[in-house]
Amino acid sequence: MPRIAAAIGTVVALAAALTACAAEPDPDPEWTEEAAYAEAEEVFREYWSLDREEQNDLVTTEMLEANERGRKRIEELGAEVRGDSKIESLEFSGFRIVGTTAVVELNACIDGSDVEVSIDGGDWKQAREDTSYGVAAQLEAEGDRMLVADLSEPGADAC
Repeated sequence: MPRIAAAIGTVVALAAALTACAAEPDPDPEWTEEAAYAEAEEVFREYWSLDREEQNDLVTTEMLEANERGRKRIEELGAEVRGDSKIESLEFSGFRIVGTTAVVELNACIDGSDVEVSIDGGDWKQAREDTSYGVAAQLEAEGDRMLVADLSEPGADAC
């Protein structure tokens, strides 16, 4: 009987050892660099073409909160904005997987020459002195869709 128990113990130990050594293959990543860039460009261009009120479905929760703060600031200033800015060029600057989230970074040059602002019903004026400016954006995957997670202006010489 002890020999049978020893044999069973050996078989169980061997099976456990072999199972531990047989690593499962890594799953294919959901996002390839090419797919992430294509989706990020599509979402960013759509985001940029929409009014602020229409952008909510294309941004992360954090970005939605930042947009809301921006809207409130414009209201506090009594500002009205008209016209559209346009993307002149777009260039990707990075792709990485953070945990299970794909992240894309891009830089865009923007033409804001058509955008005007009026403060408290005053005259309409160019919204910016330099109507061509750069924007850096970060987009993050949420499910099968990229969302705008961050926007910043890197500086005067970006474009």
